[in-house]
Amino acid sequence: MILSYSLHLKMNRSHTFLLAGISLATTTLLPAVEIISVNFWREGGGGLGKAGWEPHLTLSPTDSAGFGDWQTSGWQNYELPWAPNSPRPAVTLTGTEGSTATFVLNDCRNGGPYIGNPPRTTLVGEGNGNMMDGHVNATNDPGDGSNIFDIIVTDIPFDTFDVIFYLGANRAQFGDGTGKIVVNGAPEADFTLLSGAFNGTFTEITGAETPGNYIVYKGLGGGSFTAQVWGNGFNHIGPTGIQIVESNAVRQPLEVADVSYDDTTDEITLTWKSNPGEFYGLYWSEDLVTFQPGIAPAVEANPDGELTSFGPFDNPNPGAETLYFRVGEPDLRDPTLDRVWGNGTTVNLTFSEAMDPDLATRPFNYSVIVGGDALLPISSAVIGDTPNTVILTMGFPLGLNSEYTLETNGLTDLAGRPLTGATSSVFRTWDDNPNGVKVFILAGQSNMQGHGRSETGNGGVNGAIGSLRYETTDDPANFGMLVDGGNNWIARDDVQVYYNRNDLTQGANIKKGPLLPEFGVDDARIGPEMGFGWTIGDSYDEPVLIIKTCWGGKSLYADFRSPGAVAKRGGEVGNYYLGLIDYVHAVLDNLSTEFPQFAGQGYQIAGFAWHQGWNDGGNEFTASSYQENLADFIRDIRAELGNPTLPFAVANTGISGASASGNRLIMLEGQLAVANPVLYPEFNGNVSAADTRPFWREANVSPQNQGFHWNQNGETQYLIGKSLGEGMKILLGK
Repeated sequence: MILSYSLHLKMNRSHTFLLAGISLATTTLLPAVEIISVNFWREGGGGLGKAGWEPHLTLSPTDSAGFGDWQTSGWQNYELPWAPNSPRPAVTLTGTEGSTATFVLNDCRNGGPYIGNPPRTTLVGEGNGNMMDGHVNATNDPGDGSNIFDIIVTDIPFDTFDVIFYLGANRAQFGDGTGKIVVNGAPEADFTLLSGAFNGTFTEITGAETPGNYIVYKGLGGGSFTAQVWGNGFNHIGPTGIQIVESNAVRQPLEVADVSYDDTTDEITLTWKSNPGEFYGLYWSEDLVTFQPGIAPAVEANPDGELTSFGPFDNPNPGAETLYFRVGEPDLRDPTLDRVWGNGTTVNLTFSEAMDPDLATRPFNYSVIVGGDALLPISSAVIGDTPNTVILTMGFPLGLNSEYTLETNGLTDLAGRPLTGATSSVFRTWDDNPNGVKVFILAGQSNMQGHGRSETGNGGVNGAIGSLRYETTDDPANFGMLVDGGNNWIARDDVQVYYNRNDLTQGANIKKGPLLPEFGVDDARIGPEMGFGWTIGDSYDEPVLIIKTCWGGKSLYADFRSPGAVAKRGGEVGNYYLGLIDYVHAVLDNLSTEFPQFAGQGYQIAGFAWHQGWNDGGNEFTASSYQENLADFIRDIRAELGNPTLPFAVANTGISGASASGNRLIMLEGQLAVANPVLYPEFNGNVSAADTRPFWREANVSPQNQGFHWNQNGETQYLIGKSLGEGMKILLGK
């Protein structure tokens, strides 16, 4: 809880503050009055399905679980989503005496049992066995930084309470069993899990070097708390369950005891009641809207008393008649330079946090270097749409397909801390050769990856209905050109495809070469690239290169969230938005290496195609915001690629066909809306949107009953790509 109070300078007045904090501590059990308990679970593998796994991972209302004095019945089961869109709908948790609290899951990776298949054979039917088996999978590897377990619990009816986190892991991604936990914004606390499956014994984690399976945070107050838990790197670790326990512990009330102002030196001192082990950040504002972290990012509470003081510190805004001060969560991270990119006459910088605006807007604090030593003139430096971004305007345009180095000098964050890590970054501009290779980027999630079957049709029969092979004989007028006289697939050498099938951090799994029906998630499946490539390839004399940038289970709301959406509606830029750009750079910056036949030809990014949406259609909030998020995504992609009118083709998520309804109907209509010139005049003539609902094929004429992957229908995936290509041709004037 963060509350603000005004300090009227020049008057030496005191004001009252209330705040909340927490510390990681060894437990001393106290009699509990009431307990609120939630058990996390998700089914495993092995074809059992939800019903087969549920008895092994959930608790009935009468099942008892928990350690020692916390063992109780009345657990609520929370089924974890796969790659959720933040946030999930609020859930009411009910305690053993009928009190309630509100639980909101903001994010996680997914969930599952300790062993994915088969279910455990130990502690079968035992409450603690079930509670400790199913768990949250949460990671913080570089490519999946948003996949931490992130929650907020509010409306807790207890004056003082303890929180118990029971922890588990996925055996296959246990790693070294290490992870981190943050409660109420305190510093990250390291922990190590006990190895192996839960054997009936609870062991408390009291420090980074004491392996265990539960952690206790004591003496919380304020009616709420936040928590984040994740495994280090790719360790799949998270809570198996959480208990909120009404406590009889006495907690020091948190309030400011004194605020003093010295009008001679223009200095201020704050003193507040505190609890040992807690950290506090001190912030100031002129308007109670924007608070600046310029006073102290992290003040540790006095370990030997009930009062903590900070000061005297300089008035952060000399001459102001009224200032507002906030005591809240600490800011414990040093700033970093995270990203640099440039096109035309601008160079864009993104930092991990807001920088001191006085320093950040001085052009001489930056250098743009070409050829190792040539300095380019910088006309201006301004803060971008978000406070952690800076835009440099160059004295003349940057060269095409050229490498530059950006250097910073003397920059600090609002608390005066200098950049840590790299203070320079190398970036490369895009080429725009109208006679070069025509590059098309195909982006999205699993249905852009491609699950349409090339050979295997309904009933697992090769050449049966639902396969692309079937269409070549059943509908030769529209599909016969895909094969030669011997019924062999034709390889289009004039249309090359590049696709890394792995996720961002899993290394290279490159599939590249001439267009064939083998560029889906594996060589037996296709995605939209097949229909798109045949449609576009026939329109150009120049060679065509398709770069697929797609990853399964990803949302536009979070994973592909673009800077424009962040500036307007908050959140963070998605890792897969950034990964998309980095991925395209990796191919085009090394074009002659990846495709020697293109050496010396140059390239032109001719268009961008988008097919994504399943994850966003899962709830009302993400579905209803899809349209505006997509509009910002289009704008930002164009800015990144240096072309404000880059042709952009959308294929909506028409799964279920004419029967699409609810949130998914809202989303697919939002996808179509971006091509409406009345709603978006700026997109008139440069954005197309195809309605894919007519391409839906039922499971009885498809290879698989897998609706979210278009039932793996090869015809469907081809037609989606063809519709994207036809829309692109119109935009290109072909």
